[in-house]
Amino acid sequence: MILRNFLFLDTATMEDYLATLEGYVTEGSIDQTEVEKSDRTGKAGYKIVEGKIASERATETRQKLAVTDGAKFQKLYELLKDSVQFLDAFDEQIWNQLRRGELLEVDAIIRIPKSFMLTQAMGDLSPLMDIIAAFDEGAFADPKSREMLKSMSAIAKRVEEKPIPILFEATSTRGFTFVAHLPRRYLRCPLSDLEGEATVIGKIQRILAKGTKYEVFSLFTAFPSFLPSLSRDQRNQMEREMVKQGLAEVVKGPAIILAPLAIYR
Repeated sequence: MILRNFLFLDTATMEDYLATLEGYVTEGSIDQTEVEKSDRTGKAGYKIVEGKIASERATETRQKLAVTDGAKFQKLYELLKDSVQFLDAFDEQIWNQLRRGELLEVDAIIRIPKSFMLTQAMGDLSPLMDIIAAFDEGAFADPKSREMLKSMSAIAKRVEEKPIPILFEATSTRGFTFVAHLPRRYLRCPLSDLEGEATVIGKIQRILAKGTKYEVFSLFTAFPSFLPSLSRDQRNQMEREMVKQGLAEVVKGPAIILAPLAIYR
C-alpha cells in the first residue's frame, strides 16, 4: 500500500468514480462489532476440557470506523489500476497514442505561473495597505496611488475564487507540457507547497495539437472592465506584451489539458 501525503484531492470526483465502479458509495463511518469468546481460565477463542467443565463467556466490542478520504482513494486506485496509464517517460509515439478521456498518472515537476502568484501577493498586501491608510491619512493622498491600491485589491478579489492554474512535465522527460486547473476547495496545502516534484493523477480533458496556443492564466482577464476604451487591436497588443513581461502564461501545443483528480507525494 502506498502512503500518500495529499496536496490536492477532488473528493467529489473520487466519490463519483467509486459510485460508478461499485454501484454505491460509503458515507460517514462504519459500525464494527467484534465478539470474543473465552473460558473462565482466560483462554480466548477455545473451549478446552481439562478434566472439568469449563463455561464460556463472550465479550462484545462495538466501535465506529471512519472511512477516510485516503482509504477511499486507495480503494479507487486499486479498482482503476488496470485503467490508469502510468507514464514515467514520453516520446512522440507514446504522446500521439493518448486519447481524450484516458486516466493518466504522471510523476511530475509542477510550477505555478508567476502572473498568478503575483495576484496572490497583491491579496496579501491589500490588508497591510488598509492598515497603513488607517493610521496615516497622507500615505495614499495622491489620486494615482489610491487608484493603484484600489485596482490591486480588485484584481486580487477577482482571482481569489478562481481555480489555481498549474503546469507540469514528467520528471524523466521534459518538453511535453501538461496544464491543470485546481478548484481551491480541494487544496490541502499552502499554495507554495504545490511546486516541485509530485505525482499527478487525472483525466485527459483536451489534447492541444502542435502549434495550438492555450492561455493558462493572464492578469489581463482579471481586469477587462478597467480598460473599456481599448480597441480589439490594442487589447491584443497588450496581451502580447503581458506574455513578454511574464504577466500572462500561454503554452503552445503539443500539450494536454488534464482534469485533476489527485496530487500527492
